[in-house]
Amino acid sequence: MISNSAHRISKTISFLALVVGAILWSSSICAQSPYSRFGFGGYLRPQSIGQTSTSSLGIGFRSTTMLNLNNPAALSELEWTTFEAGARIDNYRINLGDQNYSSPTGRVSNLAIAVPIRVKNKKRWGSSFSLSPSGVVQYAFNEAVDSLGTEHTKYERGSGSSYAVNWSNGWLWNATSIGLSCVYSFGTESNFQGIIVDDSVNARNSRKTSRLNHQSLQFNLGWQYTIPLGASQPDRFRPKLTLGANLAATAQANRNITRQDELTLTSVLTGQEVAIDTLSVEEVSSGKLPKGMDHVGLGLSVGDHRAWLIHADYRYSLYNEYFHWLPGVETYRNTHYAALGFRGTPNYSSRNFFARIEYRLGGHWEQGPLIIDGIPLNTFGMAFGVGLPMGKSMSRLNLSAAFERRSGGGNLLSQEDWVSLVIGVNLNDKWFVKRKFN
Repeated sequence: MISNSAHRISKTISFLALVVGAILWSSSICAQSPYSRFGFGGYLRPQSIGQTSTSSLGIGFRSTTMLNLNNPAALSELEWTTFEAGARIDNYRINLGDQNYSSPTGRVSNLAIAVPIRVKNKKRWGSSFSLSPSGVVQYAFNEAVDSLGTEHTKYERGSGSSYAVNWSNGWLWNATSIGLSCVYSFGTESNFQGIIVDDSVNARNSRKTSRLNHQSLQFNLGWQYTIPLGASQPDRFRPKLTLGANLAATAQANRNITRQDELTLTSVLTGQEVAIDTLSVEEVSSGKLPKGMDHVGLGLSVGDHRAWLIHADYRYSLYNEYFHWLPGVETYRNTHYAALGFRGTPNYSSRNFFARIEYRLGGHWEQGPLIIDGIPLNTFGMAFGVGLPMGKSMSRLNLSAAFERRSGGGNLLSQEDWVSLVIGVNLNDKWFVKRKFN
């Protein structure tokens, strides 16, 4: 029987949905990242709300109350039914020589629920379902050209987004855990390329429009092994060493592309190009794209998440055979990603509010997949946050901030910084508990 506190959770969820909706509706400007033109702009890593403040660490991380979207094997550690929801605000700042551009946006960060289906001695089973954004595309390039005394502007603009639906399960046998995630990703993207003659208000121009619909199915296999450290002591948490690994592979990926030539009109009111006629339409189906391994990762953690924990991750991703759906001058390479983080709680069992606050910190470095104008791109960043206790329950209000910098790109692009602020809740409760009477 589901406990009465589940009804309180449903009320909290409804309130949070209103807050998230307000953030999304109030954000009328989309963050622009020029790197999203090449497929790696507003890329969002799979992570729970609590992982945001530790640079997405999770391959060797286990918790009884928090979700882990990096390694499904960690679900076997859950002892509480967990619901997570949150929203984020990102501010992108682009540095192009002596010019700087900034653009903010807001979106849902993650919606997820996890249930410990079986918690019995050394045999456990946990399952989760989540929906989260996995990519954001928003860019605009303009170039002024003087041709035979006539000034005109060449432009290229794009927008789009993608999402991931994740169903994961984790099982524990003695000290070994294994897990499997099925991730279905889908999204759309649009690209517009055209020319505007400067005196062409109310005049007709031409534009090429390309639209992409894509879907993919990915499997993520995870493994963890836990080794207790030191002797067990009453009323004290026993530190553990957890080793972890995961392997992700794409089972199926499809692309459908529509290209068309349009006749446009420059609006007097907005100055934007408006399509008034379609000259030609071409349907292109790439069919099934190459399948195989996407990345392999290794991780470890030392400590106990209820007291203190140090953890580190390494991930190697295959991108050298990746090809973008739009032709360009860029090339791609395999990537290396390394991260280190810490989380700690002064006194997990205390009734004092400040003693139960969890503090989190993380940093990462990545050899990025993009090479533009022969110059590779690298990214580094850091994040920090707190988990504030909600009453006497295990639930927490999570606040985090992250900073990342991507540099390189030759003459086309320069430096990109972005700051992310994330707020979310981690609600915990015991579900399916049998009532007991004395």
